[in-house]
Amino acid sequence: MEHKGFRHWRNTITGRIIIGFLVSTLIPTIIIVTLLCLQFEQNFRTTAKEQMKISGSLVADLLDRQFDNINTITMAPYYNSYFSSRIAMNASDPDYQSEYLAFQDEMQQLFNLTTYSSSDIMDLAIWSDGLALYHILYDEDWYPSMLQNITEQPWYSYTLELKGKLAFTPAVNAASIQKDTLLDTSFFFITRQIRNIYNLDQTNLVILTLSTNTLDAQLKNLNLLYNSFVSITNERGELIYSSLPLTSEMLQQILTKTEFHADGSSWYGESFQLKNYDLTVHVAHCLDELHWQIFSIVCSAAALYLAGLFVAYLLFRRYNRWITASIQPLLDTFSRIEGGDLETHCANLPVEEFNHLSVSVNQMIDQLNERIRREYLMTIQQKSLQLYALQSQIQPHFLNNTLYCFIALNQLGERSTLNSALYSLSHLLRYVLSKEQYTSLGQECAFLEDYLKLQKLRFADRLSYEITCTDDLRSIRVPRLLLQPLLENAIIHGIEPSESPCYCHLICEKKQNNLMLTIADNGVGFCQDEFEQKLKEAIAITATPNSAAFRASTREKTSIGIYYVQERLKMWSDKATLQIRRDGELTVAEIAIPLEEISYETSDC
Repeated sequence: MEHKGFRHWRNTITGRIIIGFLVSTLIPTIIIVTLLCLQFEQNFRTTAKEQMKISGSLVADLLDRQFDNINTITMAPYYNSYFSSRIAMNASDPDYQSEYLAFQDEMQQLFNLTTYSSSDIMDLAIWSDGLALYHILYDEDWYPSMLQNITEQPWYSYTLELKGKLAFTPAVNAASIQKDTLLDTSFFFITRQIRNIYNLDQTNLVILTLSTNTLDAQLKNLNLLYNSFVSITNERGELIYSSLPLTSEMLQQILTKTEFHADGSSWYGESFQLKNYDLTVHVAHCLDELHWQIFSIVCSAAALYLAGLFVAYLLFRRYNRWITASIQPLLDTFSRIEGGDLETHCANLPVEEFNHLSVSVNQMIDQLNERIRREYLMTIQQKSLQLYALQSQIQPHFLNNTLYCFIALNQLGERSTLNSALYSLSHLLRYVLSKEQYTSLGQECAFLEDYLKLQKLRFADRLSYEITCTDDLRSIRVPRLLLQPLLENAIIHGIEPSESPCYCHLICEKKQNNLMLTIADNGVGFCQDEFEQKLKEAIAITATPNSAAFRASTREKTSIGIYYVQERLKMWSDKATLQIRRDGELTVAEIAIPLEEISYETSDC
């Protein structure tokens, strides 16, 4: 029921207007808001990308300068005589203690020559073949646990693989902790192998532990962390530093995706490679602001659309009442017409379009009344035509003359001719008594041929006739007994008064896009003026079919028959015409019907 109710509402003007309004406004609004959000997002990402590029460049330059100083510190041991000789310290050697102190003094002097601030260095150690030759603790709270089992540290083998290059390694190996545990980036290791060219078997390492506090402060001073964070990874993808606490799972997203989720937010990242070191700086910009701005745009558009929808609804209610005030009178008028009141009319309406419709309805009512009047008169005329047809199908004296001819033929012994004449009369009567209103042109011609055969029995050599009708015309549908009054008129008023032999010709043909039915005879003819006067009298008489004048005229059947032929032609086709004229020695009755007006019988018996 609800579905049917909606379908009914959808097919109303109100439903169509509302649906059309929603479709024509909602879809463009959605498209415009979508395009606006896409454009805003593109601009936001472009701006963020430029900002991240600047931030990445600044961070990369900062790290390059910082690590250049670290590189200088780690290169200092090369200037120590211990790493440029074949001497190797041995703890069991009696001179070990003096050699150890001498090495430390020399290294202290070398490190004092460097200009790098030690505020971020937590400790520094020099390790050679299992011995910690030099160690300085810059952070008193820091415990140098790395010097224990140094060969088992995760950065040990990595440092040897780099063969003298700086190795940056995290404080904790991410592979050894759970994915959802935050990685410790409070410090990281920088190590380097010191290669003694005089003793290649000697393994020497410079080990620094750096705090990230200084780096945090430098990044804050550069104001690079608004809605973004910076992380640094080594060539193995290990996290060296991050301004935002990360888990190993977050780190994996940073390394593999441009957009990722971290710390409950969405981020868009760009990566930059340091020029002099195998380190990658990752700058990520938070997309939450973008999402919030897009959400604000959508909410604002929705609010504006709803406000516009509310205003449109108020206007719609007002105009709907205005339109309904014009529709209801039309509906009332239709209801009265449906109830049979054809005298009703619709008043002027306030809506111009509906007022045009009201005028059309009033015109339709007037035309309908006129049509009913005409149909009524036509029905009366048709009844009169039917009465006339029944009264004038065959004249009594024609039947009387035909029967006398049959008696004469019988007395003369012309049985063959008599049989043929009887068959013709039988066919004629059967055709005349048929109740069908229409017949085929072929059947009409066959009826007229039987009629002429019987007339020829009376007139003998005084009457000769010919019927011309091609086979393609015989199936054309025509009113029954249409041509009989014309043919009968030709015989009675043209051939019968003549004392010389006469000729009657019926021609059915197509000519100039018309079907032409022509009856021509060379009888005595008629006076044109007298004929037209009788035709006018016949028209006046048929207006009162019950009058004595009408009954008297049907007995003469001169102009009355022609008038009824004209009326039957009008009922058949408004474009059909009848013309009766003198053409030299011939009297011609010609019917013309346009070919587009004709139809065909399905069969022609």
